Order: sequence, then C-alpha cells, then structure tokens
Amino acid sequence: MLITKRASITGTKLAPSKSVDSIDCLLWRVLRDDDSQAFEKLFVVGYHPLRSFCEKLVENNEVAEELVSEVFLKIWINRNVIVISSSPKSYLYTAVRNISFDYLRKEKKYSFTNIENELAIPCDHFDPQKRSEYAELQESIDNAVARLPKQCRLVFQLSRDQGLRYVEIADRLHLSVKTIETQMSRALKSLRKSIV
Repeated sequence: MLITKRASITGTKLAPSKSVDSIDCLLWRVLRDDDSQAFEKLFVVGYHPLRSFCEKLVENNEVAEELVSEVFLKIWINRNVIVISSSPKSYLYTAVRNISFDYLRKEKKYSFTNIENELAIPCDHFDPQKRSEYAELQESIDNAVARLPKQCRLVFQLSRDQGLRYVEIADRLHLSVKTIETQMSRALKSLRKSIV
C-alpha cells in the first residue's frame, strides 16, 4: 500500500447503510468508531475501483496507486474531523478526483478548467443519469459557495479545498479560532439553505 503523505480532509458524520461491508457502512464505522478493521475492509473494497477511476484521470498507474493510497491515509488520519455532506461513495470519488486534478495541475499536463468541465464525475460515474444529477448538484454547490460573503467563502475554501484546520486558517488570516468557527458555521448554514 503506497501511503506516503499526511494531509487533512474535512467535511457531516454519516449514518450506517444496511450492508455491513458496503462502502457507506464501512466509512461510517471508521469515522464514528475509529474502527481499524472497517478501515482495512474499506480499503479492500474501495481501492481497486478508485485506482481505476484515478488512472483514467492521470493516465499513469503508479501515480494513481499513490494518489488513492494518499486519499485513504488522509481519511484515517482525519477520521475524527471528517464531515460528509454527500454519500460516502461520492465523497471518496470526489476526493480522488480532487487529488488527481491537483496532481495534473502541478504537472501542467492539462488546464484544470478544461478537466473540471469535462469530468464532473459522481461516484456512479458509469450511470449517465447519476452523472447528470451529480453535475447539477456540483454546479448548485459551486454557485452557493460563490454567493457566500467574501470572508465566509475564503474560510470555507481554505477548510474544504485546502484541508486546513481551523487553527491554521486563523493563523493564516490573523483571526481568532472562534471567528473561524463562526464563519464556517455561517457558511455551512447558508449552503444548506441554498442547496436543499
């Protein structure tokens, strides 16, 4: 398992699904119970489809293996702070998509904008109906984020897009942690109203 880097992922705790070994249930057990066995099963169940998905984006098997391993590492390291607002499966595919885009941007192989326009891919990326629904949801989220007040939007993006903790955001913006918590609370409340 090529797990190499530490980073953070933030995001609502989720509820279990019916199948004990489903991605939804396994990820829920990891986040709620710090269940290392559930994490191992999640890796076994999710690794290969996520690696295949990632490989289509980065066009390199070794890089795909490393990026997907990094996503799993981030999940384990940050299991106590992760909040998921979509389905766990969608969360995993989105995390892989985002890390792939970051890699491609750094490698300057493609324009990030072109990739994002072409590949707004949901967890069930082979189902055109699900893909369409996901694209609409993603557009709705992006529009809602763009409408946030400037400071709220900046705090939200630093937390969600860059994975910074509240303390790090407060330090970067020269604000108190309490202010960051308030801004994030306002941002999430506004997004819930906009997207529901």
